[in-house]
Amino acid sequence: MKILLVTTNQFGYLVDYHRYYTYLKKKGHDVKFVCSDYRKERIEGNNPDIYYVPRVKNKLKKHFRFMKAIVDAEREHNFDRIMIHVFPLVSLLSLFIKKEKIYLDIRTVSIHRRQYKRSFFDFLIKIASRVYRNTSSITDVAAKQIGIRRYKLLPLGGAYFGNQQNGTPENDKYKHIFDSGDFIIIYVGTLHKRRIIECVQGFHAYMQKHPGTKARFVIIGTSFENELNEINAYIEKHNLQNMVHTLGYIPQTRLSYFFNHSHCGISFMPLTMPFPLQPNTKTYEYLVNGIPVIATATLDNIQMVETSKVPCGVIIQDNPAGIEWAVGQILENRHLYKKEDIAKEFNRFEWDNLFDMYLGDALMLPKTREIA
Repeated sequence: MKILLVTTNQFGYLVDYHRYYTYLKKKGHDVKFVCSDYRKERIEGNNPDIYYVPRVKNKLKKHFRFMKAIVDAEREHNFDRIMIHVFPLVSLLSLFIKKEKIYLDIRTVSIHRRQYKRSFFDFLIKIASRVYRNTSSITDVAAKQIGIRRYKLLPLGGAYFGNQQNGTPENDKYKHIFDSGDFIIIYVGTLHKRRIIECVQGFHAYMQKHPGTKARFVIIGTSFENELNEINAYIEKHNLQNMVHTLGYIPQTRLSYFFNHSHCGISFMPLTMPFPLQPNTKTYEYLVNGIPVIATATLDNIQMVETSKVPCGVIIQDNPAGIEWAVGQILENRHLYKKEDIAKEFNRFEWDNLFDMYLGDALMLPKTREIA
């Protein structure tokens, strides 16, 4: 089938849609991809399937330019399915494209700081879900929050990196950290609105009270605002350069090295609305790869950790004291966390296993034979 995937994120920077693309291609479908161009590193720079839409400052013009790119792609290819990561004006596409072709995909509720803006964004999604009959949601909780009654579930998953060592020249410069023999705790993900400085403060507090502990905290990710600068300033002020490391953004194609050399992962989101309703990709990726987690008490994290049949981590509150306590718990009980047991327990959440169960149903695809 001819399928168009659409997201306002740049290709490769929203993990879900990158995984949709690779999975559907592997299943033999003809897949194209429309995305915004943030002028970041292009994950598959020469891929003719990907249409990059230049961004402009004017918000209204930006949305209409993006919609025009979708309409132009549809006129050129006449797709069987168009799966769209929801954006505010998506309902207007029904004026130019048959509604039956469009499959609305809700991967988040609004996370804007202001309540009225969150409510307005969620209202627009609710309207869109009534315009388009075919709607999928990342969780039942998200659908309920927005007020969507008719939808198909398309849950979050995680990439399994196996035993890939991924020793690229770009990653080799971090060998002194990961070959140090120290206990490595990682955070992978955006720093934007996540208060990761509090993770650094909590880790620092533990290390101050337990001098001689062989542990390091590695942060992989960046931000739109000042969060990374704030963390680096804290590291420099307290001379933590040999204890806390910020590596910046690293594409998922290079992450296997870090997952295979780490002993614990931090999945930290503020427990202020609407974050407690949001699942976190990295919780899934840590657990799918057998890495125990320190995770804030969101509904999804609690469900994952506390219903596990094997020890897989601890749940905390969203503050430095929670991190300090959790680091101690993980280090003291490290013998309980068995990589193979954790990976086996959460294998069903690996992307391809998840898509076998949910993606074909969400897109109402016929059964196909996988292409090697």
